Amino acid sequence: MKSSNLPCSSKHVTCVVVSVCAIVYIFQYYDLQTIFTANERITSTNSSDHIHFIARHFNYQNETLNIKGSFEGDTPQSDVILRIANLPSNFLKQLYSKDLKHLRPQETSSKATTPSSTFEDKWLLPPRKTAIGIDCPLLFSGDQSEQKRAKTLMEHPKPPFPLSSYVEMTKDCEKFKRQMHYITSSLTEEEENFPIAYSMIVFKELEQTERLLRAIYRPQNFYCIHIDSKSPNDFRDTLTGIAGCFDNVFITNISVDVRWGTFTVVEPELICMKELWKYKSWKYLINLTGQEFPLRSNAELVKILKVYNGANDLEGTVKRANTGRWAKAGSPPAGIRPVKGSVHITVNRDFVDYVLHNQTAIDFLNWTRGVDIPDECFFASLNHNPHLGIRGTYKGEPETSTDVKPFLTRFKNWGGEPFDWPCHGKRVRMICIFGVEDLPLLAQRPELFVNKLYWDFEPFALDCMEELIYNRTRDGYLQTTKFDTTFYENLDFVKNQV
Repeated sequence: MKSSNLPCSSKHVTCVVVSVCAIVYIFQYYDLQTIFTANERITSTNSSDHIHFIARHFNYQNETLNIKGSFEGDTPQSDVILRIANLPSNFLKQLYSKDLKHLRPQETSSKATTPSSTFEDKWLLPPRKTAIGIDCPLLFSGDQSEQKRAKTLMEHPKPPFPLSSYVEMTKDCEKFKRQMHYITSSLTEEEENFPIAYSMIVFKELEQTERLLRAIYRPQNFYCIHIDSKSPNDFRDTLTGIAGCFDNVFITNISVDVRWGTFTVVEPELICMKELWKYKSWKYLINLTGQEFPLRSNAELVKILKVYNGANDLEGTVKRANTGRWAKAGSPPAGIRPVKGSVHITVNRDFVDYVLHNQTAIDFLNWTRGVDIPDECFFASLNHNPHLGIRGTYKGEPETSTDVKPFLTRFKNWGGEPFDWPCHGKRVRMICIFGVEDLPLLAQRPELFVNKLYWDFEPFALDCMEELIYNRTRDGYLQTTKFDTTFYENLDFVKNQV
């Protein structure tokens, strides 16, 4: 359909507003005839009319909604603007709250025009994403009836998304990104100017890995994915195909056989650091595994990291350390006091530079080859020996706690101090695998990411976390909520850093 022949009556235009701004997802095709029927209140003037419109950006001013996009089949250069005038003054408020039943443009005009050079480049975000079959807001509120209903429904879980479907979809990368609802805009200038680097160490459950990537993806960030050498070939090939759809997502050429408690846990992190170092713009690095999920939107992460102002966020303890792990390794170099911590890190670019290129770090890395569980010693020790002079490291006593020095890179429930909370899911090797009854706790946590969620254990927990982060992204972008950074500003490791 050519843009100059857009068949819109006032009722059609109302439907366009509803479909573009309140029902469908980013970059998705909009079949308006289907929506006419579904709403049971708008009838197409011609049963053969199908309008497939790809909406990309919008602005709203002077009671006029301008939607920028193109029609299916048109060239990218044929972008048009659909203008819908004389909308009620409370239009956006009704739209955000999904209260659309009273939405009636008093007098509507619609026309497709060539884009204006002054068009405000506002990314079109879809409505609230809803997990299918369950009411996530009720689960986040701790509603016991909804929890019971969710558990009943999860007795017959949905099968995983077939690898073959990913293979087929990624044959057309632009279509894949539209259908899977990737956010392919930086969204805000603040986010665009603060790229984040991620390493993702994965080995199984491709659907969960892809959902994690989708939740954290932005075009200004960088993503290094290490696939365990033990992973099946179809997992590797399919994930490689997904990564191939993005310029800033890549799979490492080297694959390590990762074994818990050995140096092989550290190796993939170093491999990704070396790969990510090639990209000069990112400010912080966060490392992840495939069974984790964000607790903050990208915009919130950027605000937190800007408040950190170079501070690194790593766990550390001397009092709770098992010193027997490094007794046989001899004295560490450069007067380093070994500290027990976690492999999970949020570190500034200078920290990564030190790890990769400083001789003291290289010597200490070699020393850790002789200790037990080196991944819980290497990064933590570098961050808690301030005499090394690494920017952003902690000058205080290395004792992670719930008050003075919390560990915010990851929320993990070990069932013991300082990581002790009720676990309503299940525990595997002491750590909590979160379920639907844990959602009220997760929604209130200040950490950056959560560990762990299993896609095949109470999968509504992952579904609802996906919805929560999507909504936080949307509401923050549309400025219907404001993120308060006061808690992060007052952290001791932020105030007391090298």
